[in-house]
Amino acid sequence: MSRRTMPYHRRYHGDALQGYRKLTLEQRGAYTTILDLIYDEGGPIDRNERWLAGELNCSLRKAKVLLDELIQLRKIYVTVGGKLSNHRAESEMENSLKISRKRAENGSKRKDNSSDKPKSSNKFNDPVKQLLNNCAVIPVPEPYKNNNSSSEYEDRRARREQVLAVADDPPPIAASHRLISSLDGRTGSGAAAAQAARRARSGGRSW
Repeated sequence: MSRRTMPYHRRYHGDALQGYRKLTLEQRGAYTTILDLIYDEGGPIDRNERWLAGELNCSLRKAKVLLDELIQLRKIYVTVGGKLSNHRAESEMENSLKISRKRAENGSKRKDNSSDKPKSSNKFNDPVKQLLNNCAVIPVPEPYKNNNSSSEYEDRRARREQVLAVADDPPPIAASHRLISSLDGRTGSGAAAAQAARRARSGGRSW
């Protein structure tokens, strides 16, 4: 008989205690059980007094008395179709259905949008992945190799010694000797002047 459309419902304890104040213990038990049957059915329940007596675990006569009392106290009412219902229960079930539909719509929207997220995430993650891959390749250092053979080392050493030897040799001809030599090779007034200078230095002796 149950459709199990509402496996649970919100219960406001303050409202429930306020509504129970004028009810006897038997009426409270019957009222609570009938509300659970309405929520479990997802709507009004049949006014089947024999079936209700079984749910209330009481006699058929007692079930009829309790139903009449709850109807008179306006805790439950009889619908146009002859079923039993409760106004607060109907309002709570309608709100629960709205919440369920809203959650289903939000879930479908998230599912549709989830197909776009991997593309955008890959767009931003590709450069990062590429950088990490490049950083992960660490070049292996090659051992040091001395490409200078012994013959090349000897050749460089010999050339260095030659350069040092040339630098240490004195100049072949001093600047004054070069000047005298150039004057000795001249003729005319320049040569005569040079000879006169030599005689003056030697005391008038001729060579």
